[in-house]
Amino acid sequence: MTCPSHYKEKRPVILCVEDEDELRRDIADELTEASYDVIEARNGHEALDALDETRPDLILCDISMPGLNGYGVLKAVQTERPDHADIPFVFLSALGDPREVVAGKRLGADDYLVKPIDYDLLLATIDARLRQIERIHSTQEARTVVDVAVWSAAFRLTPSEVRVAQALTEGKTLTQIADGLGVSRTTIAFHMRNIFQKTGTERQAELVALLLKGR
Repeated sequence: MTCPSHYKEKRPVILCVEDEDELRRDIADELTEASYDVIEARNGHEALDALDETRPDLILCDISMPGLNGYGVLKAVQTERPDHADIPFVFLSALGDPREVVAGKRLGADDYLVKPIDYDLLLATIDARLRQIERIHSTQEARTVVDVAVWSAAFRLTPSEVRVAQALTEGKTLTQIADGLGVSRTTIAFHMRNIFQKTGTERQAELVALLLKGR
């Protein structure tokens, strides 16, 4: 099974969280053979430490572990690491009771696989989740291109003004926009005045509403 096309130039990174050493190594070997890079964590705390250092493409996590269990890892990702909350999260557990599966998904897990591991199913699940992320990225990129074309044509915005407009629709503050573009707030204020004039708006909320409506 090959990796999704979005990842052709780099091997997707899987964070594998499993307290059973032999099983974790077996999973890592299977994933490596399938062209994934693997970060291993023996427990929930090691998993969170790993997430402080890197952003994997998918998290594969056991539930029953000493200390911080899989549910705790998922909750920590959702509440303490919002920039990682969109990473696909797959539970791997010996708890095969349907109620446990439902509970795991209600907590926010994307998938729930039951031990003993069916490696064909595991690889198919990972592949499907990464392809889903690829489709989301493609849609977002396409929408951005459309936004730029629409705003440029409708309001005659310059490339710099389009970048400011795009950042506004993403909810960024003027300071964040200035930092992101590497310019001063004075420059951003200048672009904002031009955008207000060209779009016939007077307030930022009115401007953002107009831009989003034009998508």
